[in-house]
Amino acid sequence: MPSIPTGTLSSTAARVAVVAAFVAVVAVGGVAAAQMGALDGVTGSQDSALLEPVPDDVDSVAVFDGSVIESDTAERLYATGYNATVGSVDESESDDANETDEETFETTSPVEMVPANLTGAFDEVENESGLDPRAVEQVTVYSQRQANFTSPPYQGAIVEADWDKSDVIDAVSESANRTYRNTTVDGVTVYKPEAEDEEDNVTSFGPPEPDQWVAVFDEDEYVFGTEQAVADAVDVEADEAEPVDGDLRRAFDDTRDGYLRYAQSSQSVNVTRINQTMGQSTGLNVTAYAEAYNDLHITSGTYYITDDGETLGTESRVLTNSTDTARDVKDLAQGFISIQAGAIQNETLETELRETDVTRDGTTVTVSRETDVETAEMLVRWYGSILSGSGGTAATGVATGSAAAGIA
Repeated sequence: MPSIPTGTLSSTAARVAVVAAFVAVVAVGGVAAAQMGALDGVTGSQDSALLEPVPDDVDSVAVFDGSVIESDTAERLYATGYNATVGSVDESESDDANETDEETFETTSPVEMVPANLTGAFDEVENESGLDPRAVEQVTVYSQRQANFTSPPYQGAIVEADWDKSDVIDAVSESANRTYRNTTVDGVTVYKPEAEDEEDNVTSFGPPEPDQWVAVFDEDEYVFGTEQAVADAVDVEADEAEPVDGDLRRAFDDTRDGYLRYAQSSQSVNVTRINQTMGQSTGLNVTAYAEAYNDLHITSGTYYITDDGETLGTESRVLTNSTDTARDVKDLAQGFISIQAGAIQNETLETELRETDVTRDGTTVTVSRETDVETAEMLVRWYGSILSGSGGTAATGVATGSAAAGIA
């Protein structure tokens, strides 16, 4: 799945929208992703319109449906995760405090700062930013890979939210500690940061953080991102440029309906270099795997909740350039899942992994899985016991077992 670019989209307003998406993915989809779930779904004709505002020539795109953040399923899994991690740590600290007779000073524990429910989490975001993440209806994130390390980043987010425009600009300005001025480009209002004075520049390590631009498409639609990413979205809005098209869009349109849908083109690797580094560290000849990776075309997929709210799922589809590569990807995925399931020290998770469905249709490989919410809660509690140190240790395969979804 494409990573959500919180680093580049540094404005508060963009992060409020992305936080809403991130919390939902962690609270709801993260469990499903670990089990690699989903079944094939039928997409409607309206799905293609989701990418109409996105500029062409992007490498990845993801669309998040904001309605999931207030679902009963999200609240239920967030509460389970809180009780299994923060809640258990809080109880442990309280017990330790009660057992000592020494004079103690009242301090605020970090765990006490974590909201116990989703409502509290979103209230906290709103209090800090002035923007309510529950007002987010949809977030579309898009990006291009940098040609090299010196190339400027290219990432944007199109946010549909019931926010007041002045609140949005205030949040962006405060977050960036910059003054913004507005201009009109092809009939679209665009806010760009004022140039910084020399004395305002602070010495820092690494490349400077890119300026954040904002465009207002209409009363409830905003674009946040780097200068070129916002400018390209404005051109699409003004019919001066075409929206994203081609194989990436078709791959996205073919994904089933869900609260998070994505498509991402593959990036080639240096086969010789990979074999020198990974091959030397593992003692294996990984040339065949690297060559197969270079023959991947597009990865797409969906995170979803069934209509009754009782089942979580994901679907990952790998579109390759040849049938032989698709066979290799399928074999690799099945073998990897089998190895990880054998290394897991948790019977429930082992069963879930072994029930993962890996299929091939021509040059496309699909990894799919559905998990009921009760099972997901059991796994959350198990992971929580490991994180909090109150349970058993995880086998080596735990982390990589979850990452097996990344194969597809």
